Amino acid sequence: MRAFFQSILVALPILATCGQSMQAQSASPATNIGHEIAGVVLNARTGLPIRDVEVTVFRSKDNSLVVQTATDAEGRFSVPQLPDDKYSLRASRRGYIPAAFEEHENGSTAIVTGKGLISTGLRFMLAPQAVISGVVTDDSGDPVPGAMVSLYRQDPRVGTGKAVRANGTGADEQGNYEIANLAPGSYFLSVTATPWYATHRPTPNGAQPKASQPRSPLDVAYPATYYPDAADSSFAAPIAVNAGERVPINITLHPVPAIHITMQLPVTGPNGQVSMPQLQREVFGYPDGVQANISSATSGEPAGPHSVTTVEISGIAPGAYDMELNNPNGESSRATAIDLNSDQAIDLSSTTPLAEISGKVAMAGGDSPPSSLVVILTPEQSQNQASAPVEPDGSFHIHSVRPGIYEFAIYTVNVFGYAMTTTRLTANGATLKGHLLTVGGEPVTLTATLADSTASVNGFAKLDGKSASGIFLELIPKNAAAGRAAFAVNQSDSDGSFNFLHVLPGEYTLVAIQEGWMLDWTDPQAMAPYLPKGLKVTVPPHSQEINLKDSVEVQPK
Repeated sequence: MRAFFQSILVALPILATCGQSMQAQSASPATNIGHEIAGVVLNARTGLPIRDVEVTVFRSKDNSLVVQTATDAEGRFSVPQLPDDKYSLRASRRGYIPAAFEEHENGSTAIVTGKGLISTGLRFMLAPQAVISGVVTDDSGDPVPGAMVSLYRQDPRVGTGKAVRANGTGADEQGNYEIANLAPGSYFLSVTATPWYATHRPTPNGAQPKASQPRSPLDVAYPATYYPDAADSSFAAPIAVNAGERVPINITLHPVPAIHITMQLPVTGPNGQVSMPQLQREVFGYPDGVQANISSATSGEPAGPHSVTTVEISGIAPGAYDMELNNPNGESSRATAIDLNSDQAIDLSSTTPLAEISGKVAMAGGDSPPSSLVVILTPEQSQNQASAPVEPDGSFHIHSVRPGIYEFAIYTVNVFGYAMTTTRLTANGATLKGHLLTVGGEPVTLTATLADSTASVNGFAKLDGKSASGIFLELIPKNAAAGRAAFAVNQSDSDGSFNFLHVLPGEYTLVAIQEGWMLDWTDPQAMAPYLPKGLKVTVPPHSQEINLKDSVEVQPK
């Protein structure tokens, strides 16, 4: 069965699960007489059957609820009297990770019913929830109460080795923490905290800090620490978590002399208001806010045209940071990267303006754009997407976009979210090359003409001449500059069939790979070895249904 979302978006699959839950509460069971879907639900860790598991059957083509049932004392379930069709199965029970049948990051296997097809004897593996727990201490061995523990999960949808935020918690008074309800996978862990005993006295009279000034031995900070003991997320080590495991991870924080920085900010209001800067660090390609102490001293009359405030930020650990300055309305307007190794004054003249990107979308046929569209700008060098919803009149506005190169795409936001076809794109205030937008500090205006991605690609995967179920499939665009939205992944169903929906127009190579789930499938170089044995597929503009005459041969990983 195709993945709910063939794009790189990570947050959207949550909507699919929510949609299923809402339908499950309102739909009624099917009554057509036909075939049976039956099997047993097993503990993925022990192999033992699980009783009282709720098994829900959906019709794959529209995600509509067919029926709900529960496993018996031996873990068995049976759904009889089903007509010929494709069905997706989902199982859930307290203490286990809810999952679709043979679910992977990018899809699951649908069960196909019909004459001569096998839809019974299924082995539905359900993973018990795992736990990561431990203690956060400092060099002295004392606990660090209130430490913030953040967990990130490797996700193939954003590339192998990259991670997305998964969960987090705070340590208790004894430094203990526990993060439960974890699915099997590979995780990264980071800890941030402030020493409870730290003292950060501001520089007298708002003067610039000087290295020669005496420092309190308590003027210290904890650098962000990544497991096992790294101060930079690029050196973090993955933590393998298996089904049902309790993985102990203890972290030691190391206090270091804190950094003080000063800057002069203009007073923007009659009552002496100042828009304070925001300090961030990059964690696995995402911005993460930094807690710090801020003090200020105003010089000149608050209402005067040239009055300024000297702002001091203290309690910062050495390291690389990004600083954003805000407009009076609270939106970020300028930014700069700073590398802090000692106390220093920040020259705000070096800050770079952030771009405001606005635009309008229209449909190629003149119809109104579909509801619930979102514009996504994906940067080449990080995971920090910029996005904005498309309003009913087709307009959109994205605030505070950093300079850089972005991939432009528009997606639908629904249960079966997908990328729209951009037939024409123009830009004022930025350089445009295909779907890549180079943004500077100037305002940008975009105009996009869209068409619905109506094409479906249907076929069969075979291994040694026989239908192959549960196989990783990918449509790889011939044009290397086609963008991530053009890459489509899928999984073969129980009869070896597959159907890619909402495929963008273009030329592709279709590959089928055993256990290919952890490949970096958005990287053309990683997928290049599989192309020679792939199947060539052409999707013309405005095409509807493409039924492949030849099956795609399954390759070993």
